[in-house]
Amino acid sequence: MLRWQTDTFGDALQVEEAHSSASFSDIERRSSVIARGLLAQGLGKGSQIGLMLPNGVDWVEAWFAIERIGAVAVLMSTLARPAEIAHMLRHADVAALITTERYLSNNYRELLEAALPGLAAHDGARPLRLTAAPYLRSIWFRGGEVPRWAAGGPEALTALADDFPADLLTAIEGEVTPADPALIIYTSGSTAAPKAVVHTHGSVMRQGWAMAEYSTYGRGDRVFNGAPFFWVGGLCMGLIPASLRGAALILPQSPSKDAMLEAIRTRGVTQVAGWPAQIPTMQALPGFRPGDLANLKPSTSQQLGVMGLAPHELTGNSLGMSETFGPYTMEKPGVSLPQDRALSFSRAIRDAEIRIVDFATRQPLPPGEVGEICVRGSQLMAGMYKRERPDVFEPDGFYPTGDTGWLSEDGFLFFRGRRTEMIKTNGANVAPREVELVLAAQPEVLEAAVFGVPDKKVEELVTAVVVLRDGADVDEETLQKRLRAEISPFKVPKRIVFLAAADVPRTDTDKIQKVKLKAMLSGDGDLTAPAEPH
Repeated sequence: MLRWQTDTFGDALQVEEAHSSASFSDIERRSSVIARGLLAQGLGKGSQIGLMLPNGVDWVEAWFAIERIGAVAVLMSTLARPAEIAHMLRHADVAALITTERYLSNNYRELLEAALPGLAAHDGARPLRLTAAPYLRSIWFRGGEVPRWAAGGPEALTALADDFPADLLTAIEGEVTPADPALIIYTSGSTAAPKAVVHTHGSVMRQGWAMAEYSTYGRGDRVFNGAPFFWVGGLCMGLIPASLRGAALILPQSPSKDAMLEAIRTRGVTQVAGWPAQIPTMQALPGFRPGDLANLKPSTSQQLGVMGLAPHELTGNSLGMSETFGPYTMEKPGVSLPQDRALSFSRAIRDAEIRIVDFATRQPLPPGEVGEICVRGSQLMAGMYKRERPDVFEPDGFYPTGDTGWLSEDGFLFFRGRRTEMIKTNGANVAPREVELVLAAQPEVLEAAVFGVPDKKVEELVTAVVVLRDGADVDEETLQKRLRAEISPFKVPKRIVFLAAADVPRTDTDKIQKVKLKAMLSGDGDLTAPAEPH
């Protein structure tokens, strides 16, 4: 990929951040220097190298350097706290870490010293020997002041690279194969110890090409990317497909919504990478003006509905996860859903296979029956780090996703929600996602979250939190009446709470935290009564 994109796009812009930029040729040249420096340190094929940097030119250069020598990039969140940092470094057997001094309010020198007892007293001239991270031998800084315990900064790696022959790097690159591990990605789940997903060079590149085919990126486009590269969305929907199409990736100065909107306003952005929810989120900002997004064109089929270019219910959703390196269902740009497949989550991409199985027997179910969604295909992970294959996959290689849904006879997937999110009300099961989709289709609704709240009479009360579009006005009774015309009465929320977007608790990936909403509405939090519609 690196060789091809450099030969094809050369001096065209590849990445632009607030205060620096790099062409395709720049990225190739600079990553070569870092790669030779890492090799001179004894790192190479199979070495786990942690990458804890914010989105930017430095991140892209370091990532390509790691991949081109056959090492495994351990993608670490810049939001991680000391206990999380310690867990990732130890669990992934990280041999070297590339980071920076600070980003936003985070001081990584202090965070690492808190995470690794004994680090502060270490002399950077010697390899690390820490029981908290027994495989870790060096920490390298790409920006800011370099602590005394670090191996060095960019200049030190450059000096090492000078003594490592370029032709030996080329020979090493020739031994990297599609079967080799490329990435370890830690899922952003709610458990204390998130899963470590392992992807190969093959799964990363096949999915990257697939997402390029399912997007409208092209030469000359300036694609805004607000998703972090250390989570799968920023890579599979942003960096990789944009690079494969010769588009420039435009990065905001910070991950705040205001900074994102400012970048789109002032930096000639033509498309927005990633999930369509980013667009209405920016539209809800107090300073948003109708002309701010006037120059944007949709980059995926999903964005057609968000931009008002196609009926919302006929623009297929997509379903994906870290384990499949992004979407495994999606429609190509311009493809509308058939009327009788409205609100579905599209069809499987490329060679992805979807199977619905019975929760108890694990036997395949016929079309139309609800069960657990299992997936298989070339974009599926190789496994989970330090977990045996039978503990992760079904015997025939399918991966049980933990999601529920059903398939139509012609392969359209209808997503019902996580197994753990199913609402039990008066003895009946309600899939939150089904209700959310109908709510989201209402013209006044920007976002909707549906969940069950404990109730002595009916087990769980179907409850919805709704964020309205700016200037919209609709009440609970009106929404309930509309929903009764589209879904069974027992699925209609008995209570609808209207909140401002800023008042909705969210994860670091901007997902609504239903657990916190549920606690708030169950009387365990600070929200005790419905707010007035905004």
